[in-house]
Amino acid sequence: MIRKNAGQMKIFQKLMISFLCVCIIPLLIASIVIYEVSARNMEESYMELATIFNSQVVTNMNEFLEEYDRVTKSILVDFDVISSLSQNNGNDIGKELERQLSMRRIMMRLLTLKPEIRGIALITAGGKVYQLGDAGKTIDDDILKEQDWLRDFKDSGEILEVTAVHDKAYYDDGKDGLAITVCRRILDYKGAYVGELLIDLDPGSLIQLNDDFLLTRNEYNIKICITNSQNGLLFDSDVVSGRMTWREAIAENNILLFERNPQDYIVMSNETTNGNLCVSIVIPRSDLLLRISKVKYITYSLVVCCIIIIIMISTKLSKNIASPIKELQDKMEEVEKGQYETFEDKTNIFEINGLIYSYNNMVERIRNLIEKVYVAEIKQKNAKLLALQTQINPHMLYNTLEAIRMKAIINDEDEIADMIKIMAQMFRMALSDTTPCYRIKNDIEYAEKFIALQNIRLPDMFYMEVRLDDKIEEASIIPLIIQPLVENSIEHGYRGGNIPLHMILSGKIVEGNDISITLQDDGKGMEKEQIAQIETLLSSTVKAKLQLDHNESRNSIGMRNILERIQLYYGDRYYLHIVRSDETGTVVEVRIPGQW
Repeated sequence: MIRKNAGQMKIFQKLMISFLCVCIIPLLIASIVIYEVSARNMEESYMELATIFNSQVVTNMNEFLEEYDRVTKSILVDFDVISSLSQNNGNDIGKELERQLSMRRIMMRLLTLKPEIRGIALITAGGKVYQLGDAGKTIDDDILKEQDWLRDFKDSGEILEVTAVHDKAYYDDGKDGLAITVCRRILDYKGAYVGELLIDLDPGSLIQLNDDFLLTRNEYNIKICITNSQNGLLFDSDVVSGRMTWREAIAENNILLFERNPQDYIVMSNETTNGNLCVSIVIPRSDLLLRISKVKYITYSLVVCCIIIIIMISTKLSKNIASPIKELQDKMEEVEKGQYETFEDKTNIFEINGLIYSYNNMVERIRNLIEKVYVAEIKQKNAKLLALQTQINPHMLYNTLEAIRMKAIINDEDEIADMIKIMAQMFRMALSDTTPCYRIKNDIEYAEKFIALQNIRLPDMFYMEVRLDDKIEEASIIPLIIQPLVENSIEHGYRGGNIPLHMILSGKIVEGNDISITLQDDGKGMEKEQIAQIETLLSSTVKAKLQLDHNESRNSIGMRNILERIQLYYGDRYYLHIVRSDETGTVVEVRIPGQW
């Protein structure tokens, strides 16, 4: 036994090591490769995403500059306006009023074309300012002329330029606000400088952030920055979306926030075709590293979980192989001790299933041999011995009963004489050795004599109606099947008083050429406790067949005796069954093979 256990442990260890090597080593290699490829693909996807966003924003900015270049050129088509800007009318109030009306008309046209405009100012070469503020606001001419961004534009010589974000201190509303200004240099038809057109815009109107960008921004922490040729900040998506203020975003000493530590950011920059604007898409490297770290953490976690699962599965598989063999060995030892129990198949291994199948077949064959050959033969011998014991000098019993009957007739006890006559006939039928040619009709005749005997005791209280055709009545049957059922029906169904008990004996041929015999009465039925007791006794009949000796109480000898004799003689597939028993009566079914 020690050697067997040692061998089992050795096999178990080898199986465990094999399973772990086969599963864990490829898992580790695959995990490392997947992690490296995922990290590389993630960085490439970030760069690709930045490139796509940069290209889209540059396209939008080019469209913006082209749009405002076309809009501001609309002033140049008005010849009278351009001419009036280059003329000095002195104190001619009429001319000046006409010029102001013309300028206001132009500015109103611009506001109509571009609703996002917050203010328009036109400064002539002579320093005259024409303005149209947003919502009735007016502009302080002197403060406007002193703005640094305006002087820078004049000095640059550019025709069209967008300034960096600046405050709106030149408005008279007294509020500190921020704006960007589209500056347009106005030239006459001779190319001479005649003034500047200034259009103030809200910085947030430069690019409209849609929901897709906001979702992507939140997922990848993307930032859009737009600067001019002097590195002045025009647009910052974090400011527009409320993540920071313009004061925080405006560069210090013309150095933007992401330019201070370039190693911490992924930056994709590109310039517009017009206006010398630079569009930068900025993604923090910390966000990329965080995602890579998450991938690394998830990979490690999955590897650990997989290893634990592999160990659990390997242990279970190893036990599934070793345990059935050990259990099969234990079952074989039980067979040696005389305990014939089958082995439940709990494994999917073909070879072990074959062993279990062979073992179960062996146990079933041993059971059948014990039950059908050994026990059946011994019980048959016991039954024959009992029959011989009951048949000792039957003629003496018949003669004695006949003498008692004659004595009753002499004493005018006709009722007693009839009862003894019926009893003698029943004894003669029961003790006669005519089992091979015993028919259902003979068993019915025996039951009818029993009913006649009961009717002498209780006149006209019991009646049995037979509904069997001639073919079924001619079928063979072992003796004393119907009479105990009739006796049981009378015992449990008779209501007492003057209420007769009506019984119906019916039968039919069912599948497999079997015969189903049913006895139905209209009695009071049995109590639930009685039914439960009888069903318990019937269910224990199979176990009782394997006992050579078992004592039965008077209450169990009837129906249990019928079922045991049926199964011993015909086989286990035939039965006695209580169909129902309630206040409307009891129905009992017996099934036997059809033999003629």
